[in-house]
Amino acid sequence: MLFSVVVALLSGAAHAWLPEERDLGAFNASRFDTRAATFKLPNGASKIRGVNFGGWLICEPWMMKNEWAKMGCAGQPSELNCMKNVYGNNRAAGNAAFAAHWGRWITPDTVQDVFDAGLNTIRIPIGYWSLDSIVNTATEPFADGNLMLPFLDAVVQKASDLGIFVIMDLHGAPGAQQQDPFTGQDANPAGFFNNNNFARAEKWLAWMTNRIHTNPAYASVGIIEVLNEPVSAHDGARFPAPGEASGLTQVYYPAALKAVRDAEAALGISGSRALHVEFMSSKWGSGNPRASAAVANDPNTAFDDHNYIGFALGGSSDQAALMKSACTDSRLVSGQNVTITGEWSMTSGVAASDTTFFKKWFTAQQQLYEKPGMAGWVFWTWKTELNDPRWTYSVAADQGLVPTTASGLEQNVFQQVC
Repeated sequence: MLFSVVVALLSGAAHAWLPEERDLGAFNASRFDTRAATFKLPNGASKIRGVNFGGWLICEPWMMKNEWAKMGCAGQPSELNCMKNVYGNNRAAGNAAFAAHWGRWITPDTVQDVFDAGLNTIRIPIGYWSLDSIVNTATEPFADGNLMLPFLDAVVQKASDLGIFVIMDLHGAPGAQQQDPFTGQDANPAGFFNNNNFARAEKWLAWMTNRIHTNPAYASVGIIEVLNEPVSAHDGARFPAPGEASGLTQVYYPAALKAVRDAEAALGISGSRALHVEFMSSKWGSGNPRASAAVANDPNTAFDDHNYIGFALGGSSDQAALMKSACTDSRLVSGQNVTITGEWSMTSGVAASDTTFFKKWFTAQQQLYEKPGMAGWVFWTWKTELNDPRWTYSVAADQGLVPTTASGLEQNVFQQVC
């Protein structure tokens, strides 16, 4: 018997696949002991429990200072700035620096480590420049995106081999959807929200959808996310970015969905072979993702909830307040039938050395993101150079702050911490 992801799907509707539809090894019952296996939600299923591969295909200098310097990019705010200002016309050297990074930051061995830590899912942030043909090389001199694809292929192949579920996340969009280097750019203001950039993102989505369905290495990729963290109400005066109010939910989101579905239709893909198409949850504060009829009526959508409690509480060190938030919150939104908390961490004002607190707080947050109706969670992130368990799952595992087996994570749901 296989364990699987619990999702609330539309009754009687033909639906796209999630781990419950395929024999994914990372969800296999053999990973759980008898007591853990008794914690069964509908269909005897386990939740998505995963990590992001942040800093890999899009560098984030704040969490990888030494690696960034090793690439020759010290002092540069983003990938685009590094290629433009450091390497300029010497693109061969820049390409070599980025290719070396792609080959060492995350590897197939990393995927094995994730599996060995008891996890079953990875989310891969990636930028639009991975598709060379949509890049304006005169103004967007990124490292050549086609060079990253063999590294991506090898990682998703290993995930497929191990039965690890994969979420492919358009983390960096043309023109930048946020004023943050996680887009690969240092934009001010965010410049994504216009028809030209929407069209380029749609081409990327169609291309990646085709790649997922035609390249066997991508067999365990089941979700494609159309946009990560656009400017939101959390950003104060930056929100809405130019063109965002009228363009994001009513123009781009339905067009992005259509790009994926049209690519699948051209391949004869439908029903249980289709991808879930993921949008930011309305809790993100950038609008209602189901505002258009197209998105609202598609049964194969998913919604990405990002919940950084420490940020929401202003970096508080008040342990009672941090626990209360995790213990009493709900991340569910009516109509958002597959909701995954795709980014969260243990960052806060509490010292990282307080292991007793962080064991409890991790457990409380895990339980929050696995409440009935939730599909699970993906921690930000697996690897950093911060040596900080609040941001780095691998360090938290090494320090014993989080369970390190699949059965341990399942048993964690029984812990009385709230």
